[in-house]
Amino acid sequence: MKPFDAITDWADAHHPKWLDVLRILLGLILFFKGLTFILDKQLTVQLLHDNNFEFLPLLIVHYVIIFQLAHSVLITVGLVTRWAALAQIPIVGGAIWLIATNATFQPLGSDLWLAVLLLFLLGFFFVYGAGPYSADAVIRRRRDPARDALV
Repeated sequence: MKPFDAITDWADAHHPKWLDVLRILLGLILFFKGLTFILDKQLTVQLLHDNNFEFLPLLIVHYVIIFQLAHSVLITVGLVTRWAALAQIPIVGGAIWLIATNATFQPLGSDLWLAVLLLFLLGFFFVYGAGPYSADAVIRRRRDPARDALV
């Protein structure tokens, strides 16, 4: 775990502020994609049935909806960002798998590219963290006021 700690320490010290805007946009996009699961649940259930998920499809859909919405809010505000990004990675990876294995898959007219970009950004923010404009940074500054001068 020491190499990962070194990478995250470096990333925390070298975090441009514009990346916070990107993190907020990532959280908002994930939140709105979660809302589309709610609004078009029948399509999602049908997609799960088409891919041989004949057991507990509604449980899977509700798991995805709850985690997608909750963790996207955490990413947006920058609270436990690394854990929230890590929790989102299997969901977005599953979305990529479902999109790619769909019988009517068309690479140019699908959400595959958005899902791949979201997966990349989730991995990036898992390593890079939240940044200076986040709830994590506020908590860190309250714990260690001397660090406030560094940010």
